[in-house]
Amino acid sequence: MAERPEDVFTPASPVRDDMFATRRHERLEERVQGALHELGRQIIAYGPTGVGKTSLVRYLCRKNSIKYVRVECGAPFDEMLRDALAQVVTDEVIERVKSKAGEAEAGFLTGIFNAKVKGQLGEDVKVAEVRRALPMIVAEALEAADVEVLFLDNYENLRRQGHAPETKQAIVQFLKTLADRAADTDDAVKLAIAGIPEASEELVTADEATARRLSQIEVTRMPPDELDEILRSGEQKLGIEFEGLCRDLILQSSDGFPYYTHLIALHCSRRAVNASRQFVELSDFEESIEDIILDCDLALRSAYRNAVETSGDVRARRSIMEAMARLNNLEVPFRDIRASFMEVHPGRYASPSELNFLSPPMSELRDKYDILADKNLPKSKNNLYRFKNPLMRAYVRLTMLRDNKEQLGLS
Repeated sequence: MAERPEDVFTPASPVRDDMFATRRHERLEERVQGALHELGRQIIAYGPTGVGKTSLVRYLCRKNSIKYVRVECGAPFDEMLRDALAQVVTDEVIERVKSKAGEAEAGFLTGIFNAKVKGQLGEDVKVAEVRRALPMIVAEALEAADVEVLFLDNYENLRRQGHAPETKQAIVQFLKTLADRAADTDDAVKLAIAGIPEASEELVTADEATARRLSQIEVTRMPPDELDEILRSGEQKLGIEFEGLCRDLILQSSDGFPYYTHLIALHCSRRAVNASRQFVELSDFEESIEDIILDCDLALRSAYRNAVETSGDVRARRSIMEAMARLNNLEVPFRDIRASFMEVHPGRYASPSELNFLSPPMSELRDKYDILADKNLPKSKNNLYRFKNPLMRAYVRLTMLRDNKEQLGLS
């Protein structure tokens, strides 16, 4: 049965192994793979949403036949551990733990197992005499199930939770437990964590010894040649070809994020396949642009919609975002924003001195609408501004393309 574009380009989920684009830039793949094999080394992969952290960890574990368990962060630490246990606990594992650790630990796992079987995992499973040893019991159970990596994904989800401080400290302690355990057993489970930079930094700096136990690896935006590997893999599977101009526009519009490459390629290829055409043309991009924007992350769409003025000739907040989207640097000084603002409105302003009115809307985009962030430096040091959500620049560029903006300044 022929594959569908929806099976190949998957912006809403981690990529299939056969669609994984090799992460050669800055030896990223090599460094993560080395950390996965290093005795006692725990891993934190940090980078903006949509850059491929989850796919990278999953792919390398599967490529190296490393059994892993993935847990979505957000719940209290005990619940995350119970989630991990529920994925591996069986009668056989309980017997292994019983023979190695004792009756109490096996009894605890039996409680987890029974709750899993009955579909009651959400209920509180308590064994008072072993509660304080829960992390060690989890380590024993995962090892008994031949799990080598416990993957805590989307660590930033904890930032919005009231239990975040306690959970962060529990994870730090768990890192210590697993690092120390590696000295005593060859099959010690390893902890891998993925999150956005701000949240990950909080974890790394929580304890002096944590940094020594962690391999801290930044997952950066992908260069065009790696993004193009996604398109080439999709071409082979669907029997299509992205025409040159369409291909270039997809790579430019992706802004280094495989999320956008998958999203845009999905809509463009779907249009061509439905029309029984082999070539995906520029017209497919142009005719799909509205659907692409509507399919973008809801948080992006809502933030942009709330910030953009509904009336007015200049619409300063919208024009500021467009001015920043035209620039290639991720952090830009106010003087560059003013110069780009004048290009958004050609012929309207004679000099940058006429743009003093931009300060209030800039502050609104930062403080009220949460679109921008800055370095909070004195004006004399040229305070630098950036989109708070790194995915926003590409989203704004897509809206500009939709509205037939021509001089985007993409390179």
